[in-house]
Amino acid sequence: MTKEKTKELLETVINLSRSAHPDVHQNVLLLSKQYMQDIRFRTMLVDQNTRYNEKLQKQEKELARYKYELTKLVKQETEEHLKNEKILQQQAKMAAMGEMMDAVAHQWKQPLNALSMFGQLLQMDFEEGTVDKVYVDNLVKDSDEQIEHMISTLTEFRTFFRPDKEAEPFGLKRCIQTVMLLMKDELIRNQIEVHVESEKEVIINGIENEFKHLILNIIANAKDAFVERERKQRAIYIRFYKENGNIILKIEDNAGGIADDIIKDIFKPNITSKEDGTGIGLYLSAQIAQKLNGQLYVANTERGAEFTLEVHPCCN
Repeated sequence: MTKEKTKELLETVINLSRSAHPDVHQNVLLLSKQYMQDIRFRTMLVDQNTRYNEKLQKQEKELARYKYELTKLVKQETEEHLKNEKILQQQAKMAAMGEMMDAVAHQWKQPLNALSMFGQLLQMDFEEGTVDKVYVDNLVKDSDEQIEHMISTLTEFRTFFRPDKEAEPFGLKRCIQTVMLLMKDELIRNQIEVHVESEKEVIINGIENEFKHLILNIIANAKDAFVERERKQRAIYIRFYKENGNIILKIEDNAGGIADDIIKDIFKPNITSKEDGTGIGLYLSAQIAQKLNGQLYVANTERGAEFTLEVHPCCN
């Protein structure tokens, strides 16, 4: 019933009540007044509810728009983060490749010099008539040893940067020996002694080439500290073992440690104490440790800095 019809009906009832007893008429007036107040109150509630609904719908639209914008922003930030992560990884890979290429160049220098010397000796001894079958056999044997050394170095270099896809079991000791082979001449050139203090092999599950990068980054960091501080005695101590089911790897140097103002942030990107450093190597080493379901720590000791990798047994 419309408002006009209701009002018309009430007026009819009031007019009819006039001919009745005065008390009845008064009661009808009172009831009609109360009814009209109730109608106005209900109308006010409906209007208010309508306004609230309109406001709510508007707020829901605003919320949906904010949600869309926030989702879009999160997606953009995530994509940017992943892009920056890939750039950091590529920069670290290029830096490591540069280190390795320099190491391979030094590794090849000695066998190339030896092969050149063999050729000169062969020519001189041939002119003097002292070349016989035994001489040639020995020369071929020595040449083959030098070439084999060059081939093994090149093979390790290629393997080092081959992108492994899946985690597999590998031995820590053998992995460390591979890194030492690649860095052999670089360590000799910088007069750095590396002491691998563990004899027993420890098997770990992961991507071996990534693990090699972790070791290389820590050793390269120690080498830079030795050179920067002009240390005369230069040594790196590596040990690994199992403890309470955990796999522990410790790499310690005697370069004097890491400054207190950066040691707490050493695994963050772009944190470095070197003038020309990028701060990428140790950051990515920490990321590799997390992929192994482990964690990389660092602490200063009496000799220098000690990096500790702890891998938990639940995932290895």
